[in-house]
Amino acid sequence: MSSSQQSKPSPSPLTTNEPGSFAAFSLEQRLPTILDQLIQYADTSVVHALQQLATEMQTGTISALPPAIFGTLDQALQPYIGRNWANMPFLTVELYFYARILLAFGYTAITPIDPFQTAKEAANDQAIAALASQPEYCDPTCEIDKLLHRAVIGNTADLSQHIMPTHEQVTLLIDESEVAKKLLTTGMQRIDLVFDNAGADILTDLLLIRRISPYCTHIVAHVRPYPMFISDMTLVNMKALLEKLLASSIPAARQLGQDITQLLHQNKLILRTSPALGVPANFYDNAALTQAIFGNAELVIFKGDLNYRFFAGDQRWLHTTEKNHLLQHFGRSALCLRTIKSEVLVGLTSEIVDHTRTLRSDWLTCGCYGIIQVFAQ
Repeated sequence: MSSSQQSKPSPSPLTTNEPGSFAAFSLEQRLPTILDQLIQYADTSVVHALQQLATEMQTGTISALPPAIFGTLDQALQPYIGRNWANMPFLTVELYFYARILLAFGYTAITPIDPFQTAKEAANDQAIAALASQPEYCDPTCEIDKLLHRAVIGNTADLSQHIMPTHEQVTLLIDESEVAKKLLTTGMQRIDLVFDNAGADILTDLLLIRRISPYCTHIVAHVRPYPMFISDMTLVNMKALLEKLLASSIPAARQLGQDITQLLHQNKLILRTSPALGVPANFYDNAALTQAIFGNAELVIFKGDLNYRFFAGDQRWLHTTEKNHLLQHFGRSALCLRTIKSEVLVGLTSEIVDHTRTLRSDWLTCGCYGIIQVFAQ
């Protein structure tokens, strides 16, 4: 890494105190809506804790979390104890919000309650049923670029968002699928993939894993360490999904379950819970953390908007920031498959920037635009 790269300062973090930002909108509307939905179905004892949380978000301050329940999130929060919710780094306050929801439901390391389990199971059931009408994608020989496009469309299935567009509404802003296809088929020892949402999202990931598995020795797939962001996958969710696939009456779903299970038994696919996915991490600029999680992986596939924020850091990047800046820091290739639902975005050409001026005003957060973006030498 050159001295100029080392000395270049990181951009400032996205925060909830910027008027008109998606972070401010989330604190004012999106997160309270999530609480309102939970309150409708929660038990009386839980409702009180959720209502207290809703009040704290408006008039209270950040308080300490019980140590060790959520990995090192309690340590990451220490500098912000006593601070107003409307003056917080965006990713940090989101993670804190979901940790508080879990505590309200009685979550502990011994009783890892998932208040979002019903929603995830419903999303998985609906996605599995849809496989019957998607034979071209379920074909084990489906073209990789088609699966990459489908993976971006699948990423609309994000239950933490205030609006979920249909796949007909998604337009690719960046399409580097041909470059990605060549990269995925070069022959690697290890490819990592960071999972995102339940439902159609995770199924498109599994279809992609099956398709690229012949081109690498093994694939390591990472899930969240505890339930958050409503539809994000945990290891418990993954095991339940595989059981559903194996028991499905839909041949394509059952075959996918059998193929993924075989990859697991052959150690060609490894499912891993990654604690860093539950704290406000920044992979591009934290070599030690990146090495600890991704080891000797030659390529990391970041699925979804949240994982893009983990990759690049939840920061106020100029959208024209050169991809090579992140690549050199990250130290390995990256492939980002994402529908855009936050303001973090890099690597846009001047032509694409000009094009964005013709899009709807909320193009960065509406989920109607996607990217297949490669960071590679």
